[in-house]
Amino acid sequence: MEKPLIKTVVEATGLPEDPVQRELNQLIAQHGKNPDDLTIEDLREIVADYLHSVMLECCEEYSA
Repeated sequence: MEKPLIKTVVEATGLPEDPVQRELNQLIAQHGKNPDDLTIEDLREIVADYLHSVMLECCEEYSA
C-alpha cells in the first residue's frame, strides 16, 4: 500500500514530524482538503499560498 502524500512530505522535510504534521494539516483544512486524499496539485496550491502569505508578512514587517 502506498504511503499518503502528506506523510511523505512530512518525513522529507527532515524537521520534527509532529509540528510539521500539525501545521500542514491546518493549512490543508483551511483549503477544504482531506489530508488522506491530497494530490500533488493540491499540495502545490497550498504551499504556494502559504509561501505567498509568509512573503507578504515579511515584506510588511521590514517595510514598517
